[in-house]
Amino acid sequence: MRDLFDSSLSRRRLVRNTGLGVAALAAAQGLSRPSVATAQEKVTLTWLTDLPGAEDVVARFSEQNPDIEIKVETVTFREVFQQNQVRLGSKSENPDIVSVDAPVVASYGLRGWLRPLDDAFTPEETDIWVDAQNESGRYQGSLLAAPIWNSSQLLFYNLDLFEAAGVTPPGPQDRLTWDQIAEAARTLTKDGIFGFQFEQFNRIYQLQPLPQGKGAQLIGEDGLEVKGIIDGPQWVEAFTWYSQIHNEWKVAPQGTLEVEDLFNNQQLAMCIRGPWAIKSFSEANLPFRWRAAPHPFWGGEIVVPTDSWHLGVNASSRYPAEATRFIKWSSSLEGGRAWREANDIWPPQQVILDEIFNDPANNDWPGQANAIAAAEAQYAKPRPLTPGYLEYEEILSDAFEDIRNGADVQEALSGAADRIDREMDKYRQ
Repeated sequence: MRDLFDSSLSRRRLVRNTGLGVAALAAAQGLSRPSVATAQEKVTLTWLTDLPGAEDVVARFSEQNPDIEIKVETVTFREVFQQNQVRLGSKSENPDIVSVDAPVVASYGLRGWLRPLDDAFTPEETDIWVDAQNESGRYQGSLLAAPIWNSSQLLFYNLDLFEAAGVTPPGPQDRLTWDQIAEAARTLTKDGIFGFQFEQFNRIYQLQPLPQGKGAQLIGEDGLEVKGIIDGPQWVEAFTWYSQIHNEWKVAPQGTLEVEDLFNNQQLAMCIRGPWAIKSFSEANLPFRWRAAPHPFWGGEIVVPTDSWHLGVNASSRYPAEATRFIKWSSSLEGGRAWREANDIWPPQQVILDEIFNDPANNDWPGQANAIAAAEAQYAKPRPLTPGYLEYEEILSDAFEDIRNGADVQEALSGAADRIDREMDKYRQ
């Protein structure tokens, strides 16, 4: 799963400049083309994806739905975005089932690429999803994509390094503040060892809890306004701390780096990573004891990043009813369990998260990390819901890199606000 998150730095370049507008969405929402297949025919659907375990999940679905054949077209992560842009943008009939990374739901919705699913799901069927993912699958109030994968974030640390430095480690229910993280990191940083780092150290995905935890918005209510928000006092205060850990206190490494490698090589004492790290650490046979704790906060509101892949129906598909049937099953409790069995993925269904939390196998390490991550779902917040997310993310990544390297925080965030504001003009009607 790790590659899923690490690979998305270039999303903007993959789907930019498509040139379609709100009118296309209205046309798509009005689309009511019936399925072409008759009751006697076996329908063949196409699904373009890079998700491991997809073939196994399709096989499980096909056992119960012999009238539907799903051909899985496996491509790379980048190619999912490239092909979606080319095919959906040209109104191609395939893929019937669209893999949609949560942050681009609004972008696809604006362009009219996805068929609304409101009539296909009851409130009871959508209520099983984590609230944040239910929210991120919607655009302008309409459900356009159903969640099939999830994520969460927690604090991982090297227990041996903590004990050697005389730092009291957090327990499985101890939520450290960001100030406590910095204080511990200053003691842990020595002899070629850094105290702390985010795995995605220049991405809004993992960094959004810093301003959000101080009560700041991530973007305006219209999904377009950023000036006065991302350069406001709460953001400046949050990223002053971020600057300090890199530049003043030097407890967080700078430059290009692989956080997993640093942690595994005992050159990093603490890091923020998602639940995909649990399996990775468990299978690595690390020569030290690692532990996990809840995601840090400022002492007020708890904010934990979430989101991952959703599925939608191509607005031009010849078989929307059959595609919708697969999406409903894939995002259901049965489908969620199939995904977890196929690839040990993090589920978006709250019931399955509760099962993970209550599983006796997760009462001790390393399984206890699963229980901690499952409990964090109640604090999950989606990424900014905006059709301009790709531009927003990339420009902020530039600003975060500048701040990591010593730039003035206010100047970097104000410059980013100006750049994003100009990019958002093309989405304003």
